[in-house]
Amino acid sequence: MAKPRVYLTGGDNMNWALDDDLRMTHQAIQELVEFTSLKECDVVHSMWWAELGEIPDDLLLGKRIICHVPGEPFRYLKHPAFSPMMDKVGLWIGQNQQAVAQLNALRVANRYIPYAVNADLFHPLPPTDPQLAALRQTWAIPDDRYLIVNFHRDTEGSDLTEPKLVKGPDIFAEIVHLLNQRGQKIHVVLAGPRRFWLRRRLEALGIPYTYIGKEVTGQDDIAINILPQSELNLLYNLGDLYIVSSRSEGGPRSILEAALARCKMISTAVGMAPDLLQPTCLYRTPMEAAALIEADIAGNTLGKTLDLHQQRALDAHLPAAVMPRFADLYREIATLPIYRGRQARRPQFTETQLRPAAPKVTTWTARLKHNRTLTRIWRKGFKPWLGRGSRYLAAINRLAQQPETQLTVSLWHKFYKPPHGGGNQFMLALEEWLAQEHVTVLHNQLHEGIDAYLLNSIHFDVDSFLDFQRSHRLAVVHRIDGPIHLIRGYDRDKDELAFRLNATFASATVLQSHWSHQRLLEMGFDPVNPVVIHNGVNPQIFHRRGKIPFARDRKIRLISSSWSDNPRKGGPVYKWIEEHLDWERFEYTFVGRASEEFTRIKQIEPVPSEQLADLLRQHDIYITASQNDPCSNA
Repeated sequence: MAKPRVYLTGGDNMNWALDDDLRMTHQAIQELVEFTSLKECDVVHSMWWAELGEIPDDLLLGKRIICHVPGEPFRYLKHPAFSPMMDKVGLWIGQNQQAVAQLNALRVANRYIPYAVNADLFHPLPPTDPQLAALRQTWAIPDDRYLIVNFHRDTEGSDLTEPKLVKGPDIFAEIVHLLNQRGQKIHVVLAGPRRFWLRRRLEALGIPYTYIGKEVTGQDDIAINILPQSELNLLYNLGDLYIVSSRSEGGPRSILEAALARCKMISTAVGMAPDLLQPTCLYRTPMEAAALIEADIAGNTLGKTLDLHQQRALDAHLPAAVMPRFADLYREIATLPIYRGRQARRPQFTETQLRPAAPKVTTWTARLKHNRTLTRIWRKGFKPWLGRGSRYLAAINRLAQQPETQLTVSLWHKFYKPPHGGGNQFMLALEEWLAQEHVTVLHNQLHEGIDAYLLNSIHFDVDSFLDFQRSHRLAVVHRIDGPIHLIRGYDRDKDELAFRLNATFASATVLQSHWSHQRLLEMGFDPVNPVVIHNGVNPQIFHRRGKIPFARDRKIRLISSSWSDNPRKGGPVYKWIEEHLDWERFEYTFVGRASEEFTRIKQIEPVPSEQLADLLRQHDIYITASQNDPCSNA
């Protein structure tokens, strides 16, 4: 039987994580397939969906497409370019159980094939190895301190002053700050590129550290400070503990590398960490992490996990260990669908859920055009609220480039004068931002000159829009929150209506959070071409300028807010706090409507955004107790 002809792609040519994936996958499947060019292949096997999206569609037609997921699928839904990939890829490879669970929730075909690592590069060394002594001497690393090592990028590539929050450098800094405050003799060892933010933060906190790399100022060091893996192995062996502080991960590969080098680890419960690490090595807060480290400093408690972590890496993560999984995949390669152009992903409704008079959804050719419009709305209207992008986001933006032309958008929503709920506040803020970006914004209008329509949930004139849509092909973005019945405890029928409207009108769907998307999928709803775009606020109103500084010589000021008096917005919890709070130490303000009557909490009626922002700046701690909230503006 002839071997499948495979075009293997998706590295980033930076000798970093994606290149490691490419090398390890090549090693694992080289006996199973025949590597060929893109033109001659039967199968396109990619490490990274954004790189796959850069391949012209006509070069993928007639081929089977496999793609690895190097991160959380739910997180990628923030990018408009990812949703089309869900239709294009015939099989996704989840590299940890978290990714597999999310791919299953998204109802896309997938297999679990874990990351592979090179045990020849990462391995334990005897403490007396002269290389370790030389490394310590070269970099003046103290030998009487507990060494905490970390090699993750902590700074955004697009703005070298901003932290890369997904990697949790602020969490890392808080952990070591707690240890330093408690008198623990620690020393931090950092390596790798883009360590600017964390180094500045450690210096500000007075925490001793060593940076292994070349000093670079005023420019990106991504091409300068990526260390050889042999040197990283020395650092794993030199360190007492590796800390993973990320908020989201696909790996990280450092967990495998540290395990093979027998370096102790603690991690947030991200990526493969729950798959490989003992539960006692996972933490939720900086306080928990600091407690784990203090116990290890006192009694080597984490040393008990070294054998198990190393053995798990050897058993499941070497190329020889993952090869049988790839062999099973390629034996069944003929069962994978052949890509024949994108097909519409249709929501699944029973006949009773669909309105009898509902018109047919527009053609897929129109949908494709509409999604290009969505990418322009993303670039102009939403992207600035989501922070500054990394190299990955830069790759995604390349997928979304369209000629710059004047865009006209009609917002369909029942607008109210504020204060009036989060959805209304968001639509007003969106209108202001689009106008600043030179987008022509209309309210609830229908005519030929409009490029795109944004419908807000069910809060618009459905009948008028339905009449116009019957005779026109429209580019429609449908913004959905909810599920409404989980937020309110009732109104399931409104969720049903929202998805009948979605099936009828939407070219693409904007969801406010991954939580909201997951709950909707669990209910059996399948939004059309979903993209997750978190709510944003107006930075001209909500900012830190004029913030009253915290002071220990006064009461700590607490504040909560809600425009709804539904009990699920937290009223009973705020009442419980009122009854148990130490009023000698705290004062508490509630802004808005609540289901409870307060006797000691100061309650203020709903106020416009400007006044709310002023109140927030006058307080120290914000408390929220909402249940099942998709993406609270508060």
